[in-house]
Amino acid sequence: MRRQLLYWAFLLLAANAWGVGVVFNVMDYGAHNDGSAPAAEAIRATIQAAKTAGGGTVIFPAGKYICGPIELTSNLVVDIEAGAVLEFPAARLPYSKGRVQGIECLSPVPLIGGTGLENVTITGHGEITTDNADWVQLFGGPQPKTATGSGSAFGPEWNELLTLLQQKTPQPDEEYLKVAPHLRPDFIRMMNCKDVVIESIHMVGSPFWSIHLLYSQNVAVRGVSLETFPGAFTGGIYIDSSRDVRISDSYFDNGDDAITLKAGKDADGLRVNRSTENVTITNCLIHRGSGGIVMGSETSGGIRNVVVNNVVCQGTQAGINIKSERGRGGVVENVQIDNLVMDNVGRAISVSEYYTMQGETPPSPEPVSERTPIFRNIAISRITIEHARGSFDFGWNPVSISGNKPGTPVTIDIAGLPEKPIEELRLSDITASGAGGLRARFTSGLELSNVGMMPENGPSFLISDSSKLKLINVSTRTGLAGFPVIRLDRCPGAIIQGSVNEDKGAYLSVGPGESASTVLEPTRIPIEEKAVDYWVNAVEKQ
Repeated sequence: MRRQLLYWAFLLLAANAWGVGVVFNVMDYGAHNDGSAPAAEAIRATIQAAKTAGGGTVIFPAGKYICGPIELTSNLVVDIEAGAVLEFPAARLPYSKGRVQGIECLSPVPLIGGTGLENVTITGHGEITTDNADWVQLFGGPQPKTATGSGSAFGPEWNELLTLLQQKTPQPDEEYLKVAPHLRPDFIRMMNCKDVVIESIHMVGSPFWSIHLLYSQNVAVRGVSLETFPGAFTGGIYIDSSRDVRISDSYFDNGDDAITLKAGKDADGLRVNRSTENVTITNCLIHRGSGGIVMGSETSGGIRNVVVNNVVCQGTQAGINIKSERGRGGVVENVQIDNLVMDNVGRAISVSEYYTMQGETPPSPEPVSERTPIFRNIAISRITIEHARGSFDFGWNPVSISGNKPGTPVTIDIAGLPEKPIEELRLSDITASGAGGLRARFTSGLELSNVGMMPENGPSFLISDSSKLKLINVSTRTGLAGFPVIRLDRCPGAIIQGSVNEDKGAYLSVGPGESASTVLEPTRIPIEEKAVDYWVNAVEKQ
C-alpha cells in the first residue's frame, strides 16, 4: 500500500512538472473565444508550438471555442480554464486505427486524443461539449433487437464484419472501410499512451464513448463530470486492455455504462490478447444510464486485479454488471467490490456468461477451450440495495438498446455455464429490497454470508446446479406465502449455517431425495422436499 501511495504521489508531481516551462495561449495563435469563427487551426498551431519547444502548457481562457479534432503531443498539459467551452460540431472525420466494442478497426479520429504519447494531462474546470443527436443523424444509430431480428450496433456492415472476423482475423482493409463510415468517434481517446492524467473537466454530450483508455498504462482520471445522458452508446470511462488505472472522485450521468473494463472481443480479441489489469475505482456517484460498474462483455484478453469501493448508483439499469458469453474467452479474476449503495436500479448485481448485444446471436454450447470465458475469485461485499426493479428496461433511450430481460424480476443474478461454472464468487454483508430475489445457477464455491433479500415475489434465494455451496446467515424479512426462503435444486453437499425465524413457514426447500446431501448447521433448520420447478420463466430470454 505504501508503495502504491508513493507511486501516485510521484505521478501527481510529474503531472505538474510536465506543464512547467513555456505557457502557450491559444488566443495568441489566432483562436477566437467568442464562437465567431472555427478555432481548429489556431489550436493545432498552439499545440505544434508546444511540441517544438519540447512540451509545455496550452491554455484555453474563458470563452467559447468552435473546435475540430485536437491531436495531443507528449509532455503536454491542456488547461481548459473555468468559463472556457470547447464545442465540437458533428462532422465527417479522417479515419485512424483504433478499437470499437472490442474489435480492432478503422474509426474516426477522436475529438481529443493521441497515440503513442507520454506525460499528458487534460485539466481545468472548463467544459467540452457536443450533441450526440447530431452525430447519430450524420452517422446513424444502433438498431434494437426485435422478435424477428438481432438488430445491429452500427448497421448490417458491422454485423457482416463480426461474422468475417470469426472466420479470419484481421480482415483485408476493404472490409474495415465498409464499416468506418458508420462509426462515431470517441470524445477523448488515449491509445498506447503512458503517464496520463485527466482531471476536473466537465463533459456535456459525446459522439460515442466519453473517455476511452486503449492499450495505455499509468492513467489517473479524477474529479471529472461526464454528463452524456441519454445519447447512443455515450458511456463514461472505458478501460480497454489497459493497466495501472485509477478512477476517483467523479460524477457520471451517461447514455450507456458509466465505468467499464474491457479486453477485446471474440476471435479478434483473442488474437490481440491484451488484458486490463490493476484498476482501482473509488468515490464516484453514478446517475442513470445503463450500468454502474461493468466488466465485459468484451473479456477475451482477460480482466484481473480490480478494486472498487465507495460508489453510489442511482437509477442505473444495472449496478454491478460482470458479463461475457461463449466464444469470447478470457479470464475475469481477482476482483474486489466493496461498499456500494444502489437506489432504484434495474438489476443490482449481475454476474452472467450469457450476455448478447445487438447483432449477436446467442452461441450454442461447446467444449471448454480458449473460447470459454472463466469467472473466478470475485468478492462483492457491503452492498445496500433499495427499490431494485429487477430487470433491464432501456425504454428511456430508444437509440441505445442492449441487455437481456428476465422472465421474472431478479435483483441479484448469477449465471455460469454448465461446462465452466463461475468459481469462488463470494457475496457478503448485503441488504437488498426490490421486485425480485437472488438466483444463481452453475457455480462452484459460491458463498453467501450475511445476505438479506426482501423480494416482492418468489423465493428469496433460488439456486441450482451448484457445487461447494455455502450459505451463512442468509435471511429475509418478507417471507412470502407459497414460497420458501431458500430453494436448492441439484446442489449436492450444500452447507447452510445460521439461525432462522421458523414462523415464516418453509425456510429451505429442495428437490425430492436431495435433503440427505444437504448439510444443516444447526440441524433445527426446517427443510422440505418438494417437486416444484421454480425456474419456469426464470431463465434469461435471449
